[in-house]
Amino acid sequence: MPSKRNFNAVIIMKFQIESLQVHELSLCLETIHRAFRINCERFGFTKENYPGCAAFMTLDELIADKRGGAHVYAIRVDGLIAGCVTLKRINTDTYAFRRFAVLPEYQNLGLGKALVQHCKQKAKEYGGKRMQLLMVYDNEPLRKLYESYGFELIETRRDDEHPFLCGIYEMNL
Repeated sequence: MPSKRNFNAVIIMKFQIESLQVHELSLCLETIHRAFRINCERFGFTKENYPGCAAFMTLDELIADKRGGAHVYAIRVDGLIAGCVTLKRINTDTYAFRRFAVLPEYQNLGLGKALVQHCKQKAKEYGGKRMQLLMVYDNEPLRKLYESYGFELIETRRDDEHPFLCGIYEMNL
């Protein structure tokens, strides 16, 4: 009788991270909408109870953010935008890591980690000393993911803008 062996498959994926220009933002927006809809379904977010959720953001809002100084990065696999993130200075030494989205079919393949590392490098280049993010604190799998990337919880809070307990995480660069 043949013995059972446990094989660990290694997936080697070619990807490219690039800064998006204004005319490319609609492709990124599709990725953001798809990825953020999962949390909307899981936590019951709607346009009425959480209009600021990235799942409901418009192209005009994303363009305004870009024109207001946000850097928008996309990670492409075979030409498809599989993930994206925005990075924006919020004070002299801190950058906001926002709208981090990886399509469900591309999760757990290292693309998110690559985006975080890219943003970390870029924020340093721009003179930043920290990256900060805000997330749904009750989303334990995402919380663990951010912690595995090196983000540390600095506070939890409730506010009028978010219908959930916010977790504020920070990473020293």
